[in-house]
Order: sequence, then C-alpha cells, then structure tokens
Amino acid sequence: MPRSPRCLPQGYSFHITLRCNSRQFLIAKGLRRDVLLSVLAKAQAKIPHRLYAVCLMANHLHLLIRPDDASQLPRLMHWVGWYSAMALNRLAGRCGHFWEARYYATAIAPKDHRRVLNTLRYIHANPKAAGVRKGFYDPYSNYGHYGRLESDGISEWHPSFLTLAPTLKGCSKRYEYFCQQYRHHSKGAPKCHWGSRMLKRLVETSRSSRSKKKRVSPGQTQLPFAFDCRLSQIPEEWHQIAVRFRRVNGIRDGDRERSIW
Repeated sequence: MPRSPRCLPQGYSFHITLRCNSRQFLIAKGLRRDVLLSVLAKAQAKIPHRLYAVCLMANHLHLLIRPDDASQLPRLMHWVGWYSAMALNRLAGRCGHFWEARYYATAIAPKDHRRVLNTLRYIHANPKAAGVRKGFYDPYSNYGHYGRLESDGISEWHPSFLTLAPTLKGCSKRYEYFCQQYRHHSKGAPKCHWGSRMLKRLVETSRSSRSKKKRVSPGQTQLPFAFDCRLSQIPEEWHQIAVRFRRVNGIRDGDRERSIW
C-alpha cells in the first residue's frame, strides 16, 4: 500500500523522531554524534529552516524544526538521512541501511505555546528519562542553549520560549523551573512471545556463524571528503562544530546536575 501523505501546514514546527535501523545502538559513540551535529549544521545551507531543539541518543534522535517552506520538510529529512548514513557508514566501516525506513513528524501550531514547551521539555528530558544523566544538561542536547543563553552554532530559541518572561534571563529561569516539574512515565515491559524468543536464538546462531570481518560495499557512493575509519578521524571543520556545541551544552563543574557516567 502507498504511504499516506504527510500533513505539512505552513508556519508549523515539526517534532522529528528518527531511529537507527532495527533500533540498534549505532550512534552510541560520541564521535558518531559529532558527525550528526556537523550534518545538521550543513543542512541549514541546503534547505532553509530553523532548528529549535536537538537531542542525540544512542539509537535515535529528536529534532524540533520549522522549515521556511513546510513542503520542503521531506526533502530536508531525505538529505539529512542520506548524507548522515553515508558518513556514518564510512566512519564505522559498515554498509547497508543506517536509519529506519521513515521518520516520524508531528506538526505543532505556532500559537500553541503550551504544546511547544511540552515538546521542548520532552526532547531535553530524554537523557534524564533514559537514566543517562541525573539532570537535563547533556553535551548532545541543546538544553544548555536555553539554560545558559549561549549560542551553540546550530540551534536557536523557539518564539514560545521567548514568551515566558520579558527578559531572556527570566525566560531561562522559568523554563528551568518548568523542566524541573517533568515526571517521566515509564512504558510497560514488552511481552515476549515464544516465537520472538526462538527467532532471537536463530539470529544469534546465524550471526556467530558469519565472518566477523567488516565488509564495505564496493559500489557505495563517494563522499566529498575522506577519512580513515581505523583512526576515527573526521574533518577538522566537523570537529570544531561539534566542539562548540558540546562546550555550550555539556555539563560543567558549576552545574547542579552531574553525569552518572
């Protein structure tokens, strides 16, 4: 059956969720998330849009985006998915699908400030809800951009955030208090059917019988850069983009929230 067309109203923001293929932890390493940050920065020059929120987890990512032309959202996400998959496959020395078949997109009206703020808080709360952090600050989430009022080079403040108080400092304080009221509702444990258990054993047996040597597709499209995946190198320009983002949003000694890693 053909896919149902997306609802893309003009002027709306879109909450994007993109998961790794088979929900594998393909972006757990920091270097791979650095590549994603660089791709998001490059995407702004490809298709005009505003990035309001970003959070990179180990097997998925969350974005809050408002394209200048809402009809260009599929083209924007296609480019982000294609370019990041090619770069990450090259870095990891792997081939095949990197992302799931289709991203999730939820439209949010520009005047629905409550829903916008709830979405911002949900995105920024992902590391805390997953047990990765005790607080909201995370080097791969732009919560620090809202909390410290510093530019990370990629994202900007959502207009709904600017309505919280007459001053920027007041907006930051009110948003911090709003985030502290967040309570995560854990999902119930999935039921494991006997067929799922049998399939898991078959897959594990099949994987163990294969050669562990990584194979790279000979017909893979060439990228406009080259780096040695064995040395975990990325272009210096990409590295600087990630360093600036992590410096603004990462945990500092003066923060109350400390890492549990």
